[in-house]
Amino acid sequence: MTTDGVLMRLNKQDFRELMNEPLLQWVTYEQAREIVTKGGKWLDVRLPSEHQNLSIEDSLNIPLYFIRLKISALDKNTPYVVYCDTGRRSSAAAFILVERGFDAYVLKGGLTSGNVALRVRRKSAHAYIVCVALSPESAPAR
Repeated sequence: MTTDGVLMRLNKQDFRELMNEPLLQWVTYEQAREIVTKGGKWLDVRLPSEHQNLSIEDSLNIPLYFIRLKISALDKNTPYVVYCDTGRRSSAAAFILVERGFDAYVLKGGLTSGNVALRVRRKSAHAYIVCVALSPESAPAR
């Protein structure tokens, strides 16, 4: 600093709004599918057990707690759509990726958001089941 100034401390909420959020790129499921269609990859940052029970087809699984250790396994030239159940873990993972020079996007609302169509993998059934979650306004009338 070249002139007198004041050093201030940000609380957690202010940090998220001013520093963290501007670095993150939030996308809808439709936007995420378009990114993946153009060469991006799905990155699931949930636990392996969560990934085995319910995941988006062809997604990579690197749990949030391993992201710093496994980051070298990721390609910096590939965009990643990061997801979890709610968006909390995926936003933390995307922040780490962006900090390290990756092109990362966060799936809004995670897997629990309204319009997420995904492939469900159930280990015991050894079968793929397609599940589509519709928002109330797009669901067929009964």
